[in-house]
Amino acid sequence: MFGSQVLEVVIGLTLIYLVLSIGCSGIKEVIAAMFSLRAKTLEDGVRNMLKNGPTDYTAQLFGHPLIQATAPAGQKPSYISARMFAAALFDIVAPADATQPRTIQSLRAGVSQIPDAKLRATLLNMVDAAGGDVDAARVKVEHWFDDTMARVTGWYKRKAQKIIFVAGLVLCAAVNADTLMIVRELWSDQAVRSTMVAQAGQKVQSTNPADYLNQKDSLQRVAREIREVSTPPIGWSRDPKDIRIWPGSLGEQALKILGILLTSFAIVMGAPFWFDMLNNFINLRLSGNPPAVRGVEASSK
Repeated sequence: MFGSQVLEVVIGLTLIYLVLSIGCSGIKEVIAAMFSLRAKTLEDGVRNMLKNGPTDYTAQLFGHPLIQATAPAGQKPSYISARMFAAALFDIVAPADATQPRTIQSLRAGVSQIPDAKLRATLLNMVDAAGGDVDAARVKVEHWFDDTMARVTGWYKRKAQKIIFVAGLVLCAAVNADTLMIVRELWSDQAVRSTMVAQAGQKVQSTNPADYLNQKDSLQRVAREIREVSTPPIGWSRDPKDIRIWPGSLGEQALKILGILLTSFAIVMGAPFWFDMLNNFINLRLSGNPPAVRGVEASSK
């Protein structure tokens, strides 16, 4: 009984984390679109590759027709393929001649004219290692771009996590999503636990995990789902007898802030993580307790 009660509390808490994570992911996407966060992070990554010496190769690259065609008019792309990057860069440093195809010699001559010493040395190493094959040099530049974009993806993820944490902190304060309060409420109220477990089971059965990787409608969805789980584990109340009021003593206020911070840190883990956790907890609960092992009496003979 005690183990079942603990599991039900964990399921209810995980469900709330999941719902709030969906909302914060949606808020993050809105902010990223408003400030062109992906496009700016990509541009920073390309600038880090091409440097910013006397010649602004980054501006030339993003002004190249191949790159401009990947984004709406007047906007910068949020994604560039390695093939497009290499083709545009070769056109910039060694423009193609209409009378003859580009050769490794013309490519090396163009790279040798790059003012920035670090960029020049990097590209010359790739050209010289290509063994006289332009296509081999292009492949090496593509690999260089892919390796850099792997780091740029890490940059974007760290930025996104910061946005999600701030958004989660604001959202948790707005809806009084206090982990400590939620645990106390779920532990003491069996009816609430049962309701939360039922909602969690329905969500696991009716939701595709891939939905949490592409949450275009998450803001509308979270508003609906927060209303479903807001009574009584989360939300503010004006009733002095209700646990959801703002506490009066300094110690209780510190615990309230701590509980909201704990929820905010949990939200950073992301909706896919909490969906998987919820699914595991539901399966664990449905599996039930293992059958008791029948003892075998040893013979005393």
